[in-house]
Amino acid sequence: MTDSIIVTHDNADFDAIASMVAASKLRPEATMVLGRRVGRVVRDFLALHKDHFVFERASRVDLDAVRRWTVVDVRRGDRLRDFAPLVARCRDGDPSLHTEIYDHHAATPDDLVGAREVVEPTGAAVTLLIRELRDADVVLDPIEATLLALGIYADTGAMTWASTTSEDVEAVAWLLRRGASLRIINHYMNDGFAPEQRDAFARALSAVDVVDVGGFEVGIAGVELERAPSGLGEVATHLLKLHGLDALFTLFRIRERNVQVIGRAAARHFDVGALLRGLGGGGHRAAAAALVRNATLDDVRDHLLEALRADPPRPRVVGDIMSSPVNTLPPDTALTDARRWLGSWRHTGVPVVDESGALKGVLSRRDVQKAEVDDRLHLPVSSCMSHQVRTTSPDTSLDAALAEMVAADVGRLPVLDDGRLIGIITRSDLIRVLYDGHGDAVDA
Repeated sequence: MTDSIIVTHDNADFDAIASMVAASKLRPEATMVLGRRVGRVVRDFLALHKDHFVFERASRVDLDAVRRWTVVDVRRGDRLRDFAPLVARCRDGDPSLHTEIYDHHAATPDDLVGAREVVEPTGAAVTLLIRELRDADVVLDPIEATLLALGIYADTGAMTWASTTSEDVEAVAWLLRRGASLRIINHYMNDGFAPEQRDAFARALSAVDVVDVGGFEVGIAGVELERAPSGLGEVATHLLKLHGLDALFTLFRIRERNVQVIGRAAARHFDVGALLRGLGGGGHRAAAAALVRNATLDDVRDHLLEALRADPPRPRVVGDIMSSPVNTLPPDTALTDARRWLGSWRHTGVPVVDESGALKGVLSRRDVQKAEVDDRLHLPVSSCMSHQVRTTSPDTSLDAALAEMVAADVGRLPVLDDGRLIGIITRSDLIRVLYDGHGDAVDA
């Protein structure tokens, strides 16, 4: 009799399977139990390593006899349909059932409540379990380490998605030191499409309709399919990369009944997980899915467009981070005084404005240093300041401001509103935002 089990969501992906294996290293007495569906590439991996990882099917387990279950990479009850009796017991507060949860998804009203919960917004759920494996000095063999690393790579877009955290990266480094094979990881991350995936990809490719949402290019592709192949998430990811869009929603209507919605985002201003939660789904900022029952493609497309246009993503703009008010100097300021002011303000440059407040130029520390070498510090600022000044506006995106700085090779841009100097943005400001780690920075 199996009274302790480890489970995950239907259509298990690499992060789900990796999390199950990690949990089994912490709970060796528990049986890993899978639902009916597993992603195709994951299924191929498990077939190759069937002597290494032992899973049981939910249909072969007496769920009424279970006294402890560890739920990984999910906590939504509707994503655990193969374990419905346990979901019901958990919701009823059955004292004979101990529920333990490891998850990294955003909260939803359908979430289960566990006696123990480890829920944090890491890029991959397995990262949460690796933290405990490290603390407990659990030994992994190279195959186990490879699978756990695959879970992180797959759920973070090879650690390029905005949801990736420093702990995900540190977890991969720990796994590599334990023999994780990058060659195997690359093989499964770049595995080719199955025939049904190729068909879905070809149909979706010709059906992508690009719309403008708040200045972003968003693709929506609606496709009718006779059956739902595994790996539709991979299809959506490849479509997004191919089109170079900011976000993409693929809608696969299966047998004229249910619509499988898969969202992918490249721009970090998008949160496809939050958007698809409005359709009963969920996921991350960069990757999410939802199943809409008894709906048409037009119904779902209209819902998505309405939600996008009602609350369009807004990139951060210059006005959000510029410094204001601005220290300035008049054109007749002596360079000796300008040097002192720059040192006092700890600025590398300063705008030069006349009595009316009009911007006349920009003086940089390099300008002052060159004047000192040429013995011209007795001259006014206007003698060596830059007169051809690149400027920006408060509603310019940070991407555009960064591109302007790079193109002009300047370290600052005065911010003008109707010709009036209202602020300044520097290279240091942009670097600070670019590396702030909140997934809301410049997409450079």
